[in-house]
Amino acid sequence: MASNEDNKNSGITVFSESCLNCIVKSCAVAELNRAQLELLNSNVARMQFERGDKLFKEKAFNAHVIYIRAGLVKIHTQVGQGRDFILRLVKAPAYLGLATIFGDNVNQYSATALTPIEACCININTFKYLLRDNGSFASEIIADICRNELLDFKRYTSLSNKPLTSLVAGVLLYFSEMIFQSDQFDLLLTRTEIAELIGTSREGVTRMISSFKEEGLIEVRRSRISILQPAALKAVAEAG
Repeated sequence: MASNEDNKNSGITVFSESCLNCIVKSCAVAELNRAQLELLNSNVARMQFERGDKLFKEKAFNAHVIYIRAGLVKIHTQVGQGRDFILRLVKAPAYLGLATIFGDNVNQYSATALTPIEACCININTFKYLLRDNGSFASEIIADICRNELLDFKRYTSLSNKPLTSLVAGVLLYFSEMIFQSDQFDLLLTRTEIAELIGTSREGVTRMISSFKEEGLIEVRRSRISILQPAALKAVAEAG
């Protein structure tokens, strides 16, 4: 667990709330009894991260499972010198690091905050104990892992089968419909990050966004996106 001095130096701050009265419990934690909640509460660090902070780093020792209570995180891995591939975007509430609980002790990817984040960093040995001690808790965690695997399967299938126009349109709609529930929003990813998410070049992403703008589907003002024709953009996203 990071010390208070480490937290101060990294820009990370700590908030205080008990697991027993948490209002954003996961479905898994809701299955724990009082004694198990008290055990969890004594083995968790409650943290706040700013945009750009790393919640954990690739190739670093994996000591915690992280539950994000609020915010949006990108999960990414290095694929070359100075190049990343974004494996997925994760919106709270959600767990990070579940796939490595019983695997390698070293993180196979990094998690970086795209917005301010509230997170609970749970000691990995405590998490493993709860999995063994409470079947309902374990069942909910397995269900979560399975849902993520299916989502990843669908996303990677789309990357290999859809044209670039559909992929970029899909990213814009994801932020509009899933993150902000609005046709106007600040795009939280740079053009480079969008390219890292859909496996293309920054130039290709810039070209597609310019094309959507010229066709009157969207309006762009710096990072501010306004979707002017949602139905038309959705048709583009579903094509291919």
